[in-house]
Amino acid sequence: MKRVHRAYLWIGAVVVCAVGIAIATPIVGLNFANILATGTDNSEVSQRARVTLPPVAGQEQEQEDNEWSARLSTSGPSTFIVQDADYLPGGHTGWHSHPGILLLTVTEGSLNWYNDQCQKTTYNVGDSFTENTAVHYFQNVGSVNVRVMVTYVLAKGQPRRIDQPAPACAVALGLN
Repeated sequence: MKRVHRAYLWIGAVVVCAVGIAIATPIVGLNFANILATGTDNSEVSQRARVTLPPVAGQEQEQEDNEWSARLSTSGPSTFIVQDADYLPGGHTGWHSHPGILLLTVTEGSLNWYNDQCQKTTYNVGDSFTENTAVHYFQNVGSVNVRVMVTYVLAKGQPRRIDQPAPACAVALGLN
């Protein structure tokens, strides 16, 4: 009986994986995705920065407006990866998520980025944005390559991306 039970579990796992692969949306038009650096911090990360901003000439600032702060903390070992990625015109990432936080900067071209509700945001050269565990997609809709520099902060041992099925809203927009 144990063999039959294991066989059913194994068959079920294969079917789930096959269905997941079949409904996931692939990457299209990825010209290159070079890993420039990778490293692991085996301890928990807890960093905080606070910066007093200089006054703006000709403007009076309130006390709350003259400070900027940021915080990064993890609850376990983390992997940091820096990647340079280039997408051809018409290229896209496919629907996916990440097991961590990403910091991205567009260095060439422009892209349309979509969240899981298919709400579009356009990013151009010099724009920076973040991504996380939520499902998302971006597409190069221009006539030149889109190039992005990406810094990943991931749980140690996790993949950079997890392919996801397209949300229902993507079909109507042709983003599947």
